[in-house]
Amino acid sequence: MRLDNISMKQLLGRLLTALLLATALAGCQSSARPMVPTTGPSMTGLSNPLLVDPVDAMCTPPLGWKADPLKHSGRHDHQVWLSPTGHTAYGVIHFSLPLPVNADFVLPFFLREMKKSEGEAILLSKEFDPTLPGMRFVAEGGLYKMRSNLIVRGWQGWAIYAGTLRKETINPVELDLAERARDHTRIGE
Repeated sequence: MRLDNISMKQLLGRLLTALLLATALAGCQSSARPMVPTTGPSMTGLSNPLLVDPVDAMCTPPLGWKADPLKHSGRHDHQVWLSPTGHTAYGVIHFSLPLPVNADFVLPFFLREMKKSEGEAILLSKEFDPTLPGMRFVAEGGLYKMRSNLIVRGWQGWAIYAGTLRKETINPVELDLAERARDHTRIGE
């Protein structure tokens, strides 16, 4: 049976494609931002927010942590700050997307890139967090364990993380600072 020169098979294929596209677009994250104080006790030990243009974020690195040189590729920018011991890091990765999709869709691609750079990428946990809006996940690479917030807005994405060296003892004070810095980071400012 034909409908205006389109077979039922072609019509169903087009409807399925439209449905998949609509589902992907509906899964895009909203532009709501978490309500995290920018002053007060939770900011203790963190710097005042500073704009880091290449990663399109207001960052609050822990006081006394050293910024590594910005890493840039055609697909992403990556700024990291290292603790005084060098065993803990706070970082922001900003990347472009070929389509506006949600964080769950992006995660496997992020892990694939992590595996390329570190030799392995093991997803330990993931959970959606509407306050981000996005996803929190923990993954281990060859050298690092990353506790990350993955946020996607339209054609852009961010992974904001607190990382520790896997073969070193975790310094709980440094990890707390890195996690608070991660959670106070504002993207797309």
